[in-house]
Amino acid sequence: MMEYTHYTTLYSMLQALLAGIVWGVYYDVFRILRRMVSFDRFSVALQDILFWLTSAIYIFFVCLHLNNGFIRIYFVVFAFIGWAIYFATLGRFVFAVLDFFIKIFGRIFAKAKNRILADLTKIYIKISR
Repeated sequence: MMEYTHYTTLYSMLQALLAGIVWGVYYDVFRILRRMVSFDRFSVALQDILFWLTSAIYIFFVCLHLNNGFIRIYFVVFAFIGWAIYFATLGRFVFAVLDFFIKIFGRIFAKAKNRILADLTKIYIKISR
């Protein structure tokens, strides 16, 4: 068994922060999906259950892998801290940029849809005469 020193503890803490950042990016996938598509409450609840279940499994296995099979509470705490750091910094920026592009593509799609519907309406009127 490997000796657990202050350096390995520090390394494990940094890895936990990184795991928390990855966890935050994973949650952004769900947030962006919800921004793009309107879901009912039941679907959102299922997505939340899926997120938390897969996140718990992810953190558990990363913790076991990096700590030689031991579960350490500080690892989970630092993963949460990494998640919070991501949302307080990079997560806000990423979400704002993606939200901007979603709005632009939404406007383009709406204009294209309206144009297609207008053309189909004109064709229908000509055919029905």
